[in-house]
Amino acid sequence: MNTNDAIQTVRPTHLTAENQKILDIINDWRDRVWIDPEKLAGLLRPCRVRVLLVTDGILDFSGAGFGLRTFVETLLTMPGSQVRFRITLAHMEARAGDAMMDGDARIQGRVPEFKFDNAAHFKPADFDEVWMFGIATSYARDRNAQGNPVSSAKYPANRLGDAELAALATFMDGGGGLFATGDHGSLGQCLGGSVPRAQAMRLWQDDASGTVSMGGPNRNDTNRPGDPGSQFNDQSDDIPQEIQPELFHSRSGFWRLSYPHPLLCGPRGVIKVMPDHPHEGECLAPANPDPALFPGANAAGPRPIVISKSSVLPGTVSGTKDPTALQQPFGGICAYDGHAAARGRVVTDATWHHFVNINLVGDAGATPPKTLGFLASPAGQAHLEDVKTYYRNIAVWIARPENITCMNRRWIWWLLRNERVMEATLTTVDVRLKDLSPRLIWEVGKHARDVLGKFAGQCQSRRLALDLLVVYTKLDLKDLLDPWRQLLEPKPPEPPIPWIELDPVLDLALGGAVIALREAMPEPSEQAPKDDAIDKAIATGVQRAAKLAGQSFLKASEALQPTMTALGK
Repeated sequence: MNTNDAIQTVRPTHLTAENQKILDIINDWRDRVWIDPEKLAGLLRPCRVRVLLVTDGILDFSGAGFGLRTFVETLLTMPGSQVRFRITLAHMEARAGDAMMDGDARIQGRVPEFKFDNAAHFKPADFDEVWMFGIATSYARDRNAQGNPVSSAKYPANRLGDAELAALATFMDGGGGLFATGDHGSLGQCLGGSVPRAQAMRLWQDDASGTVSMGGPNRNDTNRPGDPGSQFNDQSDDIPQEIQPELFHSRSGFWRLSYPHPLLCGPRGVIKVMPDHPHEGECLAPANPDPALFPGANAAGPRPIVISKSSVLPGTVSGTKDPTALQQPFGGICAYDGHAAARGRVVTDATWHHFVNINLVGDAGATPPKTLGFLASPAGQAHLEDVKTYYRNIAVWIARPENITCMNRRWIWWLLRNERVMEATLTTVDVRLKDLSPRLIWEVGKHARDVLGKFAGQCQSRRLALDLLVVYTKLDLKDLLDPWRQLLEPKPPEPPIPWIELDPVLDLALGGAVIALREAMPEPSEQAPKDDAIDKAIATGVQRAAKLAGQSFLKASEALQPTMTALGK
């Protein structure tokens, strides 16, 4: 297990043989629950999310510098019992062996010479997510007299074919999630540069300013020096770049709460680091999104938004490049919440150098410690865990809505069975929801959110509680409780004076779900419960808790009414 896993295997050296044996038994059970819950009877099987990873050119899935093996391993070793990613690897050219992780039984499929319009390779309903890591600037093999690529029967000069783009559009409009990235200049434009929505959420070729050039003074150079001097392979040391996440706000009484986008929320708090690189691409959010690409974005529908910015330090040369001229910020990650428009979510990143081995675990041709990357120090390993959390957050966030409902269902079951939040909160657990006061339900939910926040991050626990209210009560609370409403509205309305704290509604919703599930399924069983039975119990609990929340609020308002009436005279 890696250092980001919630349960750490502990094997101290001072124990007696007898006590060590006991501890080994306990650790073995914990590992099986957290890593491979399918081996234990009575546990809910993790949700299955079908992921297609596509790349081209010299990028592959190996352990080489431009390989994505570290990233793939991060998804394959997702901790917890909520989800397992079923990964298919695809390369636009003929690749085999280590480049396609041959021999690894965890990989569901491998497709060399991949095409999106080949039904044997890709059907929109067969995948939940598509990730695109492109480096090629042309797939056309035909060239004109000047040596420039031209359209061929197989591909246009610098993009996917029309039939492939149509297949991707069908996938995305049907709720499938997309991640797309390239690098500086035009690197990656063939694979991602014409894909619906992603095409407008990133620069896929250099512009007049030269910000996505390779060596110009205005390039997006994020390298942070470690040893003396500014060197190209500073990208392979254990010092990351610092990013500036966009913060989203809500009110809890008179307190102003701030959260990053869920992509940048982790157990250690806000994710504020990324691997560095001497010449990154750039993400952007169009000021006036094309309604054909982003339906309703200029009204009350979802729109793409830059959720974090990176920055360039002036005077950086990264070896022999021109010194950077400006301390300029630029878009590092852009996100589009297509679920609010009955479409798939989309994420773009400034560069796949945030994902490849050379920027994560070192450069084999460098001198130590740059041969180890983030593994060179405890601080570096902590940074790497934050980056890996970012990868996993993407995989969860861009999943289809039904995938996310499934994962939320597993989180509530986990809180009930593994974390025993009712036992930790109540003096008896043989209770019925209808017999509990709003305060007791609130206390269970508050404790559950606290526990969940320690594992998945505080903003993730808020997201789960909001999802429960939206799914099971159909209440529209985004203006009051949802800090991410900015993703849906260009200009959110000015909030009212926060006379009353409404956050307890979230705690009540989660508490009601946990208690109702315990009431419906009081004892562990060798047979895992059905999803529809869990959903029925959760719906009962959330709806009951929401009703009690309303009644309690009205009672509190009635108590305040004489005072407020007197003030208003």
